[in-house]
Amino acid sequence: MKKEVVCIIQARIGSERLPGKVIKELCGIPMIEHIVKRLKKARTIDKIIVATSANTENDILAQKIQNTDAVLFRGSEEDVLRRYVDAVKAIGGDYIIRVTGDCPLVSAEVIDELVGKFVSSNVDYMRVDVPDTFARGFDAEIFTKEALMKANQLAHKEMYREHVTLYMYRHPEIFSVSKLVAKEEWKRPHYRLCVDTPEDFEVVSNIYNNLYEEGTCFTIDEIIRYLDAHPEVASINQDIVQKHV
Repeated sequence: MKKEVVCIIQARIGSERLPGKVIKELCGIPMIEHIVKRLKKARTIDKIIVATSANTENDILAQKIQNTDAVLFRGSEEDVLRRYVDAVKAIGGDYIIRVTGDCPLVSAEVIDELVGKFVSSNVDYMRVDVPDTFARGFDAEIFTKEALMKANQLAHKEMYREHVTLYMYRHPEIFSVSKLVAKEEWKRPHYRLCVDTPEDFEVVSNIYNNLYEEGTCFTIDEIIRYLDAHPEVASINQDIVQKHV
């Protein structure tokens, strides 16, 4: 029987460095809507879920999700691992892809590569190799439902509840883990394409303003070609330091 692949986008309104970033508009469309549209292009995804918290501040985000093809799930604010577990129990999924709401350039091509390698490797957990070979912003992880449920049973520290997969990849003696290394033409570890600060948003806005066409999704190759040709754009956020777990 074919395994169901479910992509869960983790998103909320709150953000320390750029509040409300998930609904900030790129070419007149909220960032979260762009993420869903780009993930819909992935051949390997059966269902897309946006998992946010039940806090009332996320009501506006929930309204935006109604304009997309994603399923809305609302759960715990702080216990994000529990939010994922509850979403899977409620909606289903055998293989779970985790994407965050601050990656509006998420790549369907990379997702399909990740799922393909994950299935053939028969491991519990696999991640896109960010930031060593892929640019940050193409982040994605995939794991089995069984691995998710096991992590939920074993992970008790607050940091493991807040960061969904942290327990998995920090315990390779329990979970088999691997990574998807970027193909040579995709290797751009010096680019930063997530959105966590105003500078990040400026970079992504520039890319959208120059590449986006209604009804289409520009590819990872187009993004890389554009930034390679416009180093002044890529340099805007080159000094931003990524927050660490």
